[in-house]
Amino acid sequence: MFEKLFAERGLSLDRLRVLVEVHDAGSIAQAAPGDLIRQSQYSRQLREISEFFGCEVARRQGKLLKLSARGARLAELARAQLRALEDFRSECREESIDYTIAAGDSLIHWFVIPKLGALVSEFGDKARFVTVNLRTNEIVQQLCDGRVDFGVIRKDALAGGLKSASLGALAYAGVVPSALFGGPARAAKQKIGLVDVLGGALPLAAQMADGQFTQRLREVAAKAGVEMRPALVCQSFPQTLAAVRSGGFAAVLPAIALRDMERGSFVEANAPELGKLKRDLVLAWNPRTEQVRPNARKLADRLRTALKL
Repeated sequence: MFEKLFAERGLSLDRLRVLVEVHDAGSIAQAAPGDLIRQSQYSRQLREISEFFGCEVARRQGKLLKLSARGARLAELARAQLRALEDFRSECREESIDYTIAAGDSLIHWFVIPKLGALVSEFGDKARFVTVNLRTNEIVQQLCDGRVDFGVIRKDALAGGLKSASLGALAYAGVVPSALFGGPARAAKQKIGLVDVLGGALPLAAQMADGQFTQRLREVAAKAGVEMRPALVCQSFPQTLAAVRSGGFAAVLPAIALRDMERGSFVEANAPELGKLKRDLVLAWNPRTEQVRPNARKLADRLRTALKL
């Protein structure tokens, strides 16, 4: 059995691991930055893999040595097999198996982590969860090549070949801290709308790292007849929430973030226009994950239920 595969020398787990490392890093130089000896070793090992399979797994592009299309395909095959062997080893040693869940920072903070407690108690020491903060395009890419197991992404970002389950729509709300009105008693008497939040009368903190969200929010502001001029630019929604909780800034936040704010500490704007910012979220995973990893199918079923909005 497998006579052709073992008829020649040159294939090993270590060489396949190097192939996966170079694939993930993008090139040999990026896989071993500043280490010329290690880069030379990687180059030799990739050359030996090429000789074994009889195809070019890496080629030079400018000054960088990167994987070819066949090299990238082999790296995906190798990753799946190495992952399966590592999982089998963990099972035999009765160790926890890591499952990676990728999402944006705000979704991890307010949406994913609060829902994982029940799953931890259900799976016990058979599974350990690892959360990874990535941009949507990075999540999709890493789902496709097997670097992460599950991802929470926008429905419109799904790539062909991935399985998915609807989680519901993520809504947004305009909020103003009570401190900007002189305290909870005065804030309770205020009636505020979208123009009050975005129009410049109040200091605005805005999350500007998400290009699609920022563009849509600017479009909503333009239709309301105001120009959005943030007094504070943030890189994430948790940062924006911190700005609101400081008492000095109004903001547009995911509605789920309001759970972290004390009642009476803020006023929510009457802003139906923000309905246009809603995003349909899905849990996405690669069907190969179910085939290779133990408990992955069961975990996918439990996650699709636990993470419902």
